[in-house]
This record gives sequence, structure tokens and C-alpha cells, in this order.
Amino acid sequence: MKILLTNDDGYQSEGLKTLSDALLRAGHEIWICAPSSERSASSHSMTLRDDIIITQFGVNQYHCSGTPADCVLYASKGKIFPTTPDLVISGINHGYNISTDILYSGTVGAAREAALTGLRSMAVSCARKCDGSFPFEETATFVVEHLGQFYPLTNSDCIININVPAVPNGKWKSGVLSYLDYHDAVQKKQQENTRYFDSSTVRFGTSVVLTMKGGIQPVQKCDTKGTDFQAVQQGYISVTAISILPPVHSHSQNELDRLSQEGCCG
Repeated sequence: MKILLTNDDGYQSEGLKTLSDALLRAGHEIWICAPSSERSASSHSMTLRDDIIITQFGVNQYHCSGTPADCVLYASKGKIFPTTPDLVISGINHGYNISTDILYSGTVGAAREAALTGLRSMAVSCARKCDGSFPFEETATFVVEHLGQFYPLTNSDCIININVPAVPNGKWKSGVLSYLDYHDAVQKKQQENTRYFDSSTVRFGTSVVLTMKGGIQPVQKCDTKGTDFQAVQQGYISVTAISILPPVHSHSQNELDRLSQEGCCG
């Protein structure tokens, strides 16, 4: 199988290399187009007004100055590879991309862009261990061993999202998405700086430098059962089929239908 790898941690990341090595050992042909530097939490952002620079660093291996979604789009539309890949895998990400994480994730954004361009795709992530390392080998082995099962489930409407806990119990579960409560806080990095914009030193405004203080694990804030979050908390590898097109909110959509019909008739 011809597999295009990308990620949001950058082309030199350990997770990407571990997955590439494992897939090569399994007999797959591996291509790489990954960001030139880390682009975590870039979601599905794309570069529309600046040039994209794609640089070769190996045989069928490139790094891209843009976002993870750019990597897939420009690799595909720019035809930098000899043929169309059979599959795109985004990862292995350094950290989970579960439940509402997928709204922010550049890893999932790249897989989503692949599906939108008509390519089968998966996103793969894993959690950090207590010693600071990641279970990349276990994650890569899981992907290789289950590729034949998950590949047929991917299409232009669906990506497969895999998350591996720090210490997996050797089993996997399917899991649905849930709402997570994040405890990251915005803190002031330094005191306000007064800025002056004209020679008469009339005060125009002030600026303040803020930074995100993270490091606190999220918790599930809804009562949904059978979620990917719950699966990894129990030591299972979670596997989720994510629809590319977000569903409409049925109750509100029904109300909009009613209101629009009234408007047409009125």
C-alpha cells in the first residue's frame, strides 16, 4: 500500500519516524509531507495568501512551510508524488486527540483535508507516559496490525481516529465523542506596556502580553456513555469513525424549518 504520512508536530518528530519505520517493515511504500516546524492546535487552518515552500529531505520525503492541512492539499494538488496514495495517516501525534480535541487538532485537520480531497485517511495519537516518553512503538504496532480492518471503513465521508493511552492494556474499544472541560488558564505574562503613537505623547492605548497556562488534564463534562475519553481512561485504545461533514442540530434545525415555512407563507 502507498501511504502518505503527515502530522502537526513537524517532519522531525519521533512519532512520525516511528510510524514510518513500522509501516516500511510491514512492506508498505511510505511518502512523507509534514510541516517544517510544529503546528499543533492549527485545526484545519490553511495558507491562502502566502507562498508555500515544500523542501525535499529524502526520497519521497518533504517538509512544508504551511499547516498540516496545507501539507495534504499541496502534496495532492501540487503532484509532488508520482501517483495518488492509497491512504493518508496523520500522526503519530504527541498527545491525545479525543472528543472535543478534534476541533483544535492539526493532526485531525490534516486527515480531514485528505478525506475532502477524496483520499482515505486516519489520524493517530497517543498520550505521554509519567517519565515523559510516549508509547510510539505500541501505537505504530497497533496501526500496522489493524490496518486491514480499519482501511475499508475510511472514505471521503469518514476518517478513523485512533488514540492510545500511555500504558495500553492490549485491547481496543470503539468510542463516541464527548464534550471535554479544559482547565487551561490565560495569565498575564508581563505588566501592561503603555504605547505612544505620536510626537505629542498623547496616550493612544495599552497592550498586555498574555500566555496560556496549561498542563492540567481535561475531564468529560457530559454524561455520554461509551466515549473515547472513557476508553483511554480505562487503558483501552480508542477507535472512532468521525464524519467529515458536521451534523446539524436536529431540534434547532426543525425549528428553523418551521420558521422558514412560516416566512414563506407569510
